[in-house]
Amino acid sequence: MGTRSTLLALGVLLMAPVASAFEAGDVRRRATQDPERVAPFGLMLDAGVTEGAGLSISFRPARVVRLHLGATHNGVRAGARAGLTLLPLRSRVTPAFSVEIGHAQPADVRALERRLADLSLPPLPSLERVGYTYASGLVGLEVSMPRSITFFVRGGVSFMELYGPSLKDLDEPLRGTVGPTEDRSWMLRTVRPTAKLGFILNFG
Repeated sequence: MGTRSTLLALGVLLMAPVASAFEAGDVRRRATQDPERVAPFGLMLDAGVTEGAGLSISFRPARVVRLHLGATHNGVRAGARAGLTLLPLRSRVTPAFSVEIGHAQPADVRALERRLADLSLPPLPSLERVGYTYASGLVGLEVSMPRSITFFVRGGVSFMELYGPSLKDLDEPLRGTVGPTEDRSWMLRTVRPTAKLGFILNFG
């Protein structure tokens, strides 16, 4: 009886870690399959004004907060942006409150010279000479669909600072292709309406 009791006790001790591992795995599976669980990462694609099309990586550190960081393109200039969204409701349809900041550099003088000197390229858009920085406040609506997809629409205002560099350093043969007022750098601050729609593919 002493030997059997000893073997039984050893068996119980050896099986305990295995049982704990199975239980932990079951807890992880239940957490993964929980319909209330929020995927922490996402790929966000959107389009609108003022920044054009955007592609960002999003991160949701809490159910009510989403952060995103990525790139934009307005058809002429590429830029970068970052933002924060607050989601107050625990439901498939929720209002969303967002703030974003973004920036795009203007083309430099050497890039403009190459563009102007190459006659095979289309005429130089004036916006290619303009850089901008903006901060936006938006209110919108988000709808979470099955298969981890979230659609959203947002609208608000953007506080923009647009600026153009001086073109007085262009080589002499190319000076005639720009207007006389573009010899000086300039800056303009303005407030504009902004709107966008897009979707987020959630994962993780």
